[in-house]
Amino acid sequence: MRLSLIGAAVLASTLAPAFADEGMWQPHQLPELESVLKEKGLEIDPKSISKLTEFPMNAVISLGGCTASFVSPKGLVVTNHHCAYGSIQYNSTPENNILKDGFLASTFDNELPASPGSRVYVTEEVTNVTDKVNANLKANMDGKERYLAIEKAEKSLVAECEQQQGYRCNVYTFHGGLEYYLIKSLEIQDVRLVYNPALGVGKYGGDIDNWMWPRHTGDYAFYRAYVNKDGKPAPFSTDNVPFSSDSFLKVSAKGVEEGDFVMVTGYPGRTNRYRTASEVRHQFNHVYPTAKAYREQSIDIIKDNAPDGSPARIAYESTLAGLANYAKNYGGMIDSYQNTDMQARKDKLARDLSAWIMVDNKRKKQYSQVLKQLDELI
Repeated sequence: MRLSLIGAAVLASTLAPAFADEGMWQPHQLPELESVLKEKGLEIDPKSISKLTEFPMNAVISLGGCTASFVSPKGLVVTNHHCAYGSIQYNSTPENNILKDGFLASTFDNELPASPGSRVYVTEEVTNVTDKVNANLKANMDGKERYLAIEKAEKSLVAECEQQQGYRCNVYTFHGGLEYYLIKSLEIQDVRLVYNPALGVGKYGGDIDNWMWPRHTGDYAFYRAYVNKDGKPAPFSTDNVPFSSDSFLKVSAKGVEEGDFVMVTGYPGRTNRYRTASEVRHQFNHVYPTAKAYREQSIDIIKDNAPDGSPARIAYESTLAGLANYAKNYGGMIDSYQNTDMQARKDKLARDLSAWIMVDNKRKKQYSQVLKQLDELI
């Protein structure tokens, strides 16, 4: 068994094993799933990967929108090519188009500043703050009052946490408001581009196969995190030094084999799962087609006004990639929805859930109006 820690997508870390009976869990939940994970092939103690602040989990970091990992004690960071796309584009010119041709810094001095606003976030503390967020909530509050009370509590916790310079704090909600966690992360501001493959490797095949088929793409790039000589986060400076990380991952040269247990860890943007049948119908009949058309129009406008190889096109490459990614995603989902029995299956699931609720008086009393209310909200 080889445990592969692979960069995925923003908020708090979850783990998603790639089984038919897949799920997503917070690391602290893994010991509770020990018997299931062992049955699937996990050979290490789940407790050893249950804390974001201890090795190996603390080697997995966030870029504030993408997941990355430390892979050396000198602050070297590996992430996806598309996650570094903006920084690659930022450093490209018609005369030195590293987006097209690739880039390798042979020395520390040759590393390039990442795009403005680039950050490396290293999680240092995870605190359950559910009681503090819920302290001022009352049963008779309406939706807006409840929202504002939660927002006030979250802002207060974040403000207190960020009094220590060099840190970024956020409160994240899990399980629809059942739990709240305060994540305190070291915010490294000086991020530099170390390596990116040529476009023909990093984005092999473009968006043709995207969201449809496995792509044999060199979807990786390297950053390096820098801090000042005191080891504290600081803006870009030639006096800064590579961040010293005691926790970093090593890439196994053995690879993986058929049947190996693989677990993915990352900072996803969201982990929503349940959607009503009405919501599915609304999304695919109204929301996605509109969003797809908007992005396709935006792509056409950029291409019409920024020829290939021009400074303007290079400046828009990251934007184009994002637009194309979403347009392809929405288009594929719309086609899948229209050409399969997805809606019929969702309708059946809704009927089965309703029947399960109505057959029990206790459930009927508590939940009979919930599905109707959700549909009305949609």
